[in-house]
Amino acid sequence: MQVPMNRQAQDMEWLGRLQRDGVQTLLPQPVDPPQLFFKAIGQFNDGAHWHCHETLEEVWHHTLYPQRLFYYALIKAAVGFVHAGRHNERGAISQFQAAKAYLEPFLPRYLGVRTEPLHHEIAAWLERLHSPAPLPWDAFDQVPRPKIQLALS
Repeated sequence: MQVPMNRQAQDMEWLGRLQRDGVQTLLPQPVDPPQLFFKAIGQFNDGAHWHCHETLEEVWHHTLYPQRLFYYALIKAAVGFVHAGRHNERGAISQFQAAKAYLEPFLPRYLGVRTEPLHHEIAAWLERLHSPAPLPWDAFDQVPRPKIQLALS
């Protein structure tokens, strides 16, 4: 009898498959996102990262692999900014690292989202947080938060 994998093990298996085979091979015709997805993008872009995370979780719960990992990447990015806003360095680093890793298979663009600029911004935040002389939190608070960019074509 085969024991079902837990969600984290499934995530890692699918992430490995995406890295190895590519999203176009595993999901040549992605399922169109629901309207809640676009609501979440608006929330992210308005700086309402906690609300974005909550909205995307609703979408994520009802989405199959491998597309669910794309939503998971955006959830992790939003939660990273929640932690950064609360000056929780460890939480921000952890969430941004996960967001960056989960977003990579979906570069440079997926479901109409320009993922490359967001991936670049997350990497820049990680670099700031890992700096030998990191910025004080009041300076971090002044760093503009990235926007999720939709591709027009």
